[in-house]
Amino acid sequence: MEKLALGIDIGNGTIKCVLINKKKEVVDFIYTRNLGIIETLKKALKELFDRNKNVTIISCGIIGAGRKLGSILLSSNITTTEITATAIGVMNYFPENATCFEMGFEDSKILIIKNGVLVDFAMNTICSANCGAYIENVSARLGIKVEEFSDYALKSKSPANISGKCAVFGTSCCVSKINLGFKKEDILMGVAYALVRNYFSMLAKGKSIFPPYVFCGGVSKNKAIVKAIEDYLGEKVYVPEYSFLIGAIGVAILSLEKENSNFKFKGYEFLEKDYSTETTICDKCTNNCELVNIYENGKLLGRIGSNCGKYNL
Repeated sequence: MEKLALGIDIGNGTIKCVLINKKKEVVDFIYTRNLGIIETLKKALKELFDRNKNVTIISCGIIGAGRKLGSILLSSNITTTEITATAIGVMNYFPENATCFEMGFEDSKILIIKNGVLVDFAMNTICSANCGAYIENVSARLGIKVEEFSDYALKSKSPANISGKCAVFGTSCCVSKINLGFKKEDILMGVAYALVRNYFSMLAKGKSIFPPYVFCGGVSKNKAIVKAIEDYLGEKVYVPEYSFLIGAIGVAILSLEKENSNFKFKGYEFLEKDYSTETTICDKCTNNCELVNIYENGKLLGRIGSNCGKYNL
């Protein structure tokens, strides 16, 4: 039986599951839309385990917006932040120095690694004008699949000037350009440049960035955005082979480092049992916390959402 570590990134838009060996090499992975954590995780893990029958999961790490729920369901031996996991994932490919641009579905980050240490970072706040949701919204309004975005955009000879400060205004600007007769490819390449300008103005302002420049996250698969970053910097941008899994790889590596013989992975049991959630409002104090109760076969398994920790199991 091959001994592997499992890294899971439960994001708002997608769920990534990756298996790595003790050499920190990717053995297999699943990258899928998040259509509900319980249902999506079950489907993803079943497919992953069906393809890898002769393995033993010796450690499991979870990150992302749904990491607390995922940890209760699967019993991970490490649950940490995306910043920490992404830094570890990047250093797996660039161990000494790197400036990492990470763009996901609803958030973006910049990480600066110097001499093997994360020395600075920043995350976007509430704006989606520098992440994948903006690209998806524009693609939908222009009637194309998001996977076709770069194919269209890279044909552009004269990119349109698109507003980049707000995803809502930017999308509206794209619709106006269509009505004025602009070509789709010029609009989409204009969106790529607008997204990149917004990203650097929000996240890189006042920071000392340096090569090698590394692009990660789901948006890194978009070649038009890669070109826009390279044009903005006037420098080569590296996209690792598994750039879209970088956080899941990082947390899998961290889980390996915390491997212990007492760890019991619940993933296989998770596939066989029924799970449900119920939301309640706690009235024990003025916080009025919104609690999510997780049930396994009708029995309370855990709770999340308690600010004081009183009801967290």
